[in-house]
Amino acid sequence: MDDHARGVLNRDADGVHWPYGPNIYVQMRGDLLDWASRHDLKSGNTGCSSGLHWLDKGRCAKRECHGRPGFYDHTTMWLSRTTGRPALVFNQPYRQVDPAEVWGSISEYPSLTAEVGPESWYGAGTSGVYIWNHDNRSVAVQSPR
Repeated sequence: MDDHARGVLNRDADGVHWPYGPNIYVQMRGDLLDWASRHDLKSGNTGCSSGLHWLDKGRCAKRECHGRPGFYDHTTMWLSRTTGRPALVFNQPYRQVDPAEVWGSISEYPSLTAEVGPESWYGAGTSGVYIWNHDNRSVAVQSPR
């Protein structure tokens, strides 16, 4: 499974950096890798508490970045494999989340969109809360002059 994680998850001399859950459960590893492949994603890192500044600007753009919305659980940050730019902050809470709550948390970021659904690689009754920057997912094609 670690070989299949190449290009999706970070690794060092000790091996693959599986997020919590897949670091213990092998089935969850396969689910994560299938999910990442379907969405053309690879893991990303940020010091930004919520990941929203990172997703919006590519870095944490606020001096004081504290706090996370209540639906943040099993949070992971993802880059587009195509562009290498921040594309997704993904949360997998153990509760149903009202999409209005998610939209309210991103209202100051016009470049971000959100969706809430049942798809999640964590399983265990979690739902998927996707916060996307779709502009970072693909390279714009320039028309010839």
